[in-house]
Amino acid sequence: MIKRLTPGRIIALVVVLALLGGGIYLERSLYVAPEWPPPREGDPQPVRPTADDPEFHRTPFAETFEERRELYVEWATQQPTPDSRNSIWAELMKIEAGQDYFPEATMDWLLDFVNARNDCADFVVAGLIRLYYMYPEVLSAQQEQALRNTLLDFQYWLDEPNPDKGAMELWTENHQILIYTSEYLAGQLFPEETFTNNGMSGVERMENARPKIMRWIDWRVRTGFAEWDSIPYYPEDIASLANIVDFAGDEELALHAEMLLDLLLFDVAVDSFYGQFATSHGRASGHHVQSAAGDSMVSVQALLLGLGRFQSNSNMGVVSLALSENYRLPPVIEAVALDMPEEMINYERHSIPVTKEEAERRGLSMDSPEDIDIWWGMGAFTHPLVIDQTIALAGEWDLWHYPDFKDFEVLGKVLGRINALGLASRLLDPDPNGTLMSEVNKVSYRTPDYMLSNAQDYRPGEKGYQQHIWQATLGPYARVFVTNPDSLRSDGHRPSYWGSHGRLPRTAQHENVLVAVHKIGRYQGLLEARHFAFTHAYFPRWAFDEVVEVPVDDGSGWVFGCKDDGYVALYSHLPYRWQDEGIDADQEIIALGRENVWITQMGRRAVDGDFEDFVAAVSNAPLAVDDLQVNYKAPGVGEVEFGWEGPFMVDGQEVSLRDYPRWENPYTQAAFDSREFLIRHNGLELHLDFDRNLRYLGQEEN
Repeated sequence: MIKRLTPGRIIALVVVLALLGGGIYLERSLYVAPEWPPPREGDPQPVRPTADDPEFHRTPFAETFEERRELYVEWATQQPTPDSRNSIWAELMKIEAGQDYFPEATMDWLLDFVNARNDCADFVVAGLIRLYYMYPEVLSAQQEQALRNTLLDFQYWLDEPNPDKGAMELWTENHQILIYTSEYLAGQLFPEETFTNNGMSGVERMENARPKIMRWIDWRVRTGFAEWDSIPYYPEDIASLANIVDFAGDEELALHAEMLLDLLLFDVAVDSFYGQFATSHGRASGHHVQSAAGDSMVSVQALLLGLGRFQSNSNMGVVSLALSENYRLPPVIEAVALDMPEEMINYERHSIPVTKEEAERRGLSMDSPEDIDIWWGMGAFTHPLVIDQTIALAGEWDLWHYPDFKDFEVLGKVLGRINALGLASRLLDPDPNGTLMSEVNKVSYRTPDYMLSNAQDYRPGEKGYQQHIWQATLGPYARVFVTNPDSLRSDGHRPSYWGSHGRLPRTAQHENVLVAVHKIGRYQGLLEARHFAFTHAYFPRWAFDEVVEVPVDDGSGWVFGCKDDGYVALYSHLPYRWQDEGIDADQEIIALGRENVWITQMGRRAVDGDFEDFVAAVSNAPLAVDDLQVNYKAPGVGEVEFGWEGPFMVDGQEVSLRDYPRWENPYTQAAFDSREFLIRHNGLELHLDFDRNLRYLGQEEN
């Protein structure tokens, strides 16, 4: 019997048809087909090396820090001052070399930049603070007064007045310590004066900033860095801590900053390859990882160790260390960084999970402004458990004009009123969810001929941002890694073609073998800007001495590279092809498709024989991939089993991918959450105890 169409049934039918039609429309509009990316235009990136380029030193080019510092001052002052906010740091080097003035035009531009509260104004303020403390005599009376006025009127946190709507972003990890330390040191400069932006005195500024600095330091001591091993942002941390070490009158504060600086540089030492910070990174851009020429930590290591080369006269990290009167790298860390045994394995952990249970265990709140620095420092702005507080503070602190907030103003306010922000974040999964830098368990395996590093099983399938998950390194330019890009741009945009992940892979590494499993969804999210259904490998043929390909089936196969005495093998289970047009010609391998398995195995002449022997051993090894489950009998390693789900097995034994210590390597074993560290090597020792305010450098006790 046919039922009569009542008005209610008609309305229900219309709703059903609308939903079906809407679903079909959304499916068609959000579906992303696997397509070859267009060749990208512009100049080749990275810039190809020439015979005239200065070499990357693999052994120290000068024995002592004093010698290297003198060489750096001489080199830096011969370079042009950049026409940017970084000019403050280049001018500091020139003043150190004898320049007895600060250029008027440069000072005017810098103060205008800071007074407008542009993004990264806090970068400039850190340099101006160092200028005021170290070289006040080079300032004219007018410059000194203008600089004083700028520091007194500056905005030192997001809850302070910002009437001109400057877009100075202060919430990420590196920005936090930059602004906290500048507030403290500015208050110390002018203790009795009134800071006009909020009416505090200098003493009150110090009292406000000190607990923030101590908490920031303590959190990184115990849990590492959310922006783990970050090429662009470790220099900002270095400059901030060095300012406190050099200028803070509070001995305990200066000591804790000094000890954290030790730990940060130890982190660099065990994750570098001949002065190249060649590891996984919490935040990086394409130019940082495609070659050591773009590695902003290279100059830091050149100064401290004599490895690599000088590359920047305006990097705040290297300039601060070169000018520091109170900080010197402990000898044991220098010895660790220069140590190159036949093999070295470093395990480490950074950050924490963003869960209610973890927050409760650590006494943290997800709905209080007192703890928002922890969550925002981890990039958890729109995380379902944090977004309510983010939107509330955006309204309370008037942050809607910021680029990272303005797109969410209307929707955020509406959903906030009905307590639906967390649900919306889970269902709609906006792009900012990809910035999350929660707990990461890392491994680095280093030999004299190569290094392989990975963030183990890190947020597989979730959106990414600037996370650089794994990398194989054989030289300054000979590097290999794979991403699912989240952008086609490489112009400094974040995310970028080589410095991002649209969807993060599931990866696992054991010694010199790594498996990366990619599973990319069919659809672009409703609040997602881009989505690409392919993976691609950065494999610069031009940087290797020899490249060999061994096809397997249907276009899949192995690509092998030899650089000096190191080897790399890269396998794609999907058919692949080389990019032969545009700026990535001769350095990009593209595999079209949503689901793929990439395998990397490293080798070296001393262990694996000639390159031809390595190619034969790896390409002939039994390998099976079935529904993203991998079984690979890796030469010299054993049977490797891994997939999108399940454990990582090597020769029948499960390899742990989580719950790593803070560090475990030949030089130290430190539990996660520890506040005491003992680093030893070659008869040298560094003992750091934050509870007892102890920093001991000396000889290793028998």
